[in-house]
Amino acid sequence: MIRLVRSMVRLYPRAWRERYEDEFVALLEERPASVLVLYDVALGILDAWLSPQVVQERSVALTGSRMRNPVLLVLWAWAGVVAAGVGFQKMTEYADFTRVARESIAVGAAFDAVLVGAFLTLAAVLAGGMPLVVAALREARGSGRKDVPLLLCVPPLSLGVFVGYVLVLTRIVSPLLGDLAVHDPVNVMLFLSIALVFLLAAVASTASVSAAVRRSGVGERLYRFAFYPAALAALAMAVVSIATAVWGLALWWQAPALFTGDDGILATPTAASWLVILAVMGGSTCVAVAGVVRGLRARNVSPRDAV
Repeated sequence: MIRLVRSMVRLYPRAWRERYEDEFVALLEERPASVLVLYDVALGILDAWLSPQVVQERSVALTGSRMRNPVLLVLWAWAGVVAAGVGFQKMTEYADFTRVARESIAVGAAFDAVLVGAFLTLAAVLAGGMPLVVAALREARGSGRKDVPLLLCVPPLSLGVFVGYVLVLTRIVSPLLGDLAVHDPVNVMLFLSIALVFLLAAVASTASVSAAVRRSGVGERLYRFAFYPAALAALAMAVVSIATAVWGLALWWQAPALFTGDDGILATPTAASWLVILAVMGGSTCVAVAGVVRGLRARNVSPRDAV
């Protein structure tokens, strides 16, 4: 088990390892290996990445990292909201749901609020993220670094892989298989494969952008600017989550047969699909709000206090 612990220590940030790795490994070797030790090391890795305490060159670097982490946390939360939003769109695209949205003011207004909130979230993420990406590319070009541009190529490549995979399934595989029942094992596997590829693409894109921004020398001032759109994005995520909750309750009130039926994703119970989507949206929104709260605290920390 000690080999596994040593491997986990390598997951700490480089600056942390350069300063603490030898002492930390020596301390771990003195303790009996156990699952609890692995759990503590895993928590330490997460904390070291989210709240780096190692000042590499000057105290301002720590303040900048404390402003950077909340912004990236909102970015990860947005990826979760997008994943849940895709599921919500897939579930509500059928005629029964669109009919209820037209006939019921509450259902229609809640659905429109979801769309408006999603648009505002996207706009806020782009407003805060694009300046960081441009600055990271500029800094990488000036310093001759190649890793940052390569990392920023991952999102469009991931999108291309996902779109290509969907096209292969819909244009080639699906015609060969013919009409399949909703609960046919092959149909279920194809749907799950699309969902898996989408999630992998989303995670790869978010992780690559986060890594590129972390490795670049973007200044603290730009992170402070990006914090405002990040806060707006968190607020918009809250709007999306609340509107999704209202949509489900209004559907339950206005069309109980549809709400209690099997009209969810892959003909699963509608209520169950709605609750899963709402849970992912709500959890992601809580992560975004936590990032904003951390950002507000970091804004009040001076470089001298950060040491």
